[in-house]
Amino acid sequence: MRAITRIIAVSIFCFTPFTAFAEEEVDLEIVNRIFDQGINHSEVMDTLQHLTDVIGPRLTGSPQMKQSNDWTRDKFAEWGLENAHLEDFEFGRGWTFSKSVVRMTSPRVAQLYALPMGWTPGTDGVVSGEVIHVTIDDEEDFEDYRGKLSGKIVLLDKARERREPSNNIFTRRDEKSLANTKEYDIPNARGSGGFGNFKKLFAFTQDLYKFLKEEGAVAAIKISPREAALIEASFYIYEVGKTVEIPVLSMTSEDYDRTMRLLDLDNTVTLELEVEAQYYDDDTKGYNTIAEIPGQGRNPEIVMAGAHLDSWFVGDGAVDNGAGSAVVMEAARILSAIGIKPKRTIRFGLWSGEEQGFYGSLDYVTRHFAERPLSEKEEDQGLPRFFSFTSQWPIQPKPAHEKLSVYFNLDNGSGKIRGIYGEGNPALQPIFKSWLKPFHDLGAETVVLGNTGGTDHQPFQWIGLPGFQFIQDPLDYGSRLHHSQIDTLSHVYEKDLQQAAIIMASFLYHAAMRDERMPRMPLPTDLDPDNGDDE
Repeated sequence: MRAITRIIAVSIFCFTPFTAFAEEEVDLEIVNRIFDQGINHSEVMDTLQHLTDVIGPRLTGSPQMKQSNDWTRDKFAEWGLENAHLEDFEFGRGWTFSKSVVRMTSPRVAQLYALPMGWTPGTDGVVSGEVIHVTIDDEEDFEDYRGKLSGKIVLLDKARERREPSNNIFTRRDEKSLANTKEYDIPNARGSGGFGNFKKLFAFTQDLYKFLKEEGAVAAIKISPREAALIEASFYIYEVGKTVEIPVLSMTSEDYDRTMRLLDLDNTVTLELEVEAQYYDDDTKGYNTIAEIPGQGRNPEIVMAGAHLDSWFVGDGAVDNGAGSAVVMEAARILSAIGIKPKRTIRFGLWSGEEQGFYGSLDYVTRHFAERPLSEKEEDQGLPRFFSFTSQWPIQPKPAHEKLSVYFNLDNGSGKIRGIYGEGNPALQPIFKSWLKPFHDLGAETVVLGNTGGTDHQPFQWIGLPGFQFIQDPLDYGSRLHHSQIDTLSHVYEKDLQQAAIIMASFLYHAAMRDERMPRMPLPTDLDPDNGDDE
């Protein structure tokens, strides 16, 4: 019989003074075997290199995304996982670009740097035009430019205000940073969804590009929200029949600012553009990759781990989120390699469509675990599904809702795991603290009650299931890699990925072997039923 060391976790909460929690079992023999596989036999970098260097960027709906779905499905099967398959969901058009060349031709010749915004058309050869800057904040401003844009290349944004550059490019979490993360800010339960402004902007954006097309503009250019020649070209109009009909580019802030300064000096500025882009309308679906290690018994409960496999297209999607996907896959490989026989099924999900609004994970939870009605308001139509999903009631659990014990997610770059967010579930704190104890020397020991958002654990939370994201070292994820063209394998740290895969595998194993299902919060209910609107 395997030797089991019990690590005692005792926690005190204000609503139950002096209450000690039961001991949480940690199987240190299994931890050692996980550690050996994750360090001495690691394949995490091989996996990530194939996803990034070989396949490349994985925009949802693109041929590369489908290639990565097929490859990860086959890899799971190769490692001995069962039921490896793809699950589809409705998404929109596929799109790639293969060329983007931008030059200033007057008042002087200069090479400029810009990339097309996602799902916008190419130029159909080399085009040129005089540059004009417009200030259009709403539809009333259209009249100021009617009849003035034919043959023009339109600059849509203001120049960036000059500011002192930051030196915090690469950081790891220190004690102070982790301590700040522990401070729990009680959320406003009756707060709005916060989506009203985005809905209005989304609708206006569509109207703006229709206006530019009707007025005969050659192309539109936006300023990249990044500095140091980094380009972010994220765009969110991808439904069939709704994509814009004018080339739209994101230009480095330095080149954009220079162009604006020349205009301010009353120079006539002309640009020459050539963009090649391709749509793929033969398959409008996105796909999730699913595989599992079966649990014992005829109808076992389920433990899950996941990460989004899709990426933006300007880089290779290495840290966002090839790293998280490779870690989840490596955790699956480790557990399969050591031959565990879990009580609960351990299921792995690699999601698509996260970058456009959690399409893959949201489809998965609504298909398998629970549904919520979708908004019938006209202003909500055409928006990513989660905009209306989070404000509609009631939640309607399916039978499998009771079977899911927990979901773990990884999606904050390639930095090592430093702990885990508790998502407002205090009953889980002593459990997570016990599971992290063997990894304190690897830098992972922080458990916080607070929440974090912006990734695929949230759809699980939205239907009342325990879904969690790990705390990670930021490295240079937010400062320069996130959604930029330098998101490549060069900025990934192998030791950090090995550490994360080991911890992910251990968490999954111990969640799968617990006597009881993981504690969960009550099912969310509408706390403001008379509000009637999420704005």
